[in-house]
Amino acid sequence: MGDITLCRQGAVGIITIDYPPVNALDSHAYFTLYEIMHDFAIDDEIRVVILTGAGERAFVAGADVKEFVKFSSRTGMVYTKKNAGIREYIRHFPKPVICAINGLAYGGGCALALVCDIRIACESAKLNLSEINMGIIGAIPYAASIGTSGTVRKMVYSGESITAEEALRVGLVDEVVSQENLMPRCVELAEKMAAKAPMALLKAKEVLVKASESLMQETIDAESEAIRELWGTEDKTEAVQAFLEKRPPVFKGK
Repeated sequence: MGDITLCRQGAVGIITIDYPPVNALDSHAYFTLYEIMHDFAIDDEIRVVILTGAGERAFVAGADVKEFVKFSSRTGMVYTKKNAGIREYIRHFPKPVICAINGLAYGGGCALALVCDIRIACESAKLNLSEINMGIIGAIPYAASIGTSGTVRKMVYSGESITAEEALRVGLVDEVVSQENLMPRCVELAEKMAAKAPMALLKAKEVLVKASESLMQETIDAESEAIRELWGTEDKTEAVQAFLEKRPPVFKGK
């Protein structure tokens, strides 16, 4: 069992994902996150939000893979669209969102970080786009719009992780600090932003989202169609079963 908690620190709202041992999120957890984000969206006292994970091991180390076994093209797409809708809600959130990456940000966790406005990582953090290890893909539009093309392609094709320092070098994170300084730095920045004129802050976020929209929706739609096809493949099922059984997958290209 896990939980997602919130606290208010002046004009800063802090959301902490606490799903031991690695904060992997299932469908219910994603919806809980949406509900909390919505509460902060309509709270006029909150001007900036910080999103982080509990502990020092992981921010969000992906999804609950056990859910994937039963998915077909149809049911997999219901799952994908729900979770993608929540990520898009966060990307379009009316207030700035800072992601405090306190550890592993894998797969869907990396996607969650990438839809935030600013990403500050601890030195031990690692990021990957590991969906391909499960026979699917994900988060490509967000990563490609932010990071260096070659590194993003390597992450997508291989599922390999990169360190916080490499993520900083290629633009996927904005700052790297020590674990003990992570939340103090995020709160410091959030408070500085929250002190600005509220209407100007809201309009700045609105314009920045629009500035990034040119090809984003087309890319999201293209990825969504590709994922729909991949959910129904034998290779997806084999990849998930192999992961759960801790053995190498045997792919058939079907």
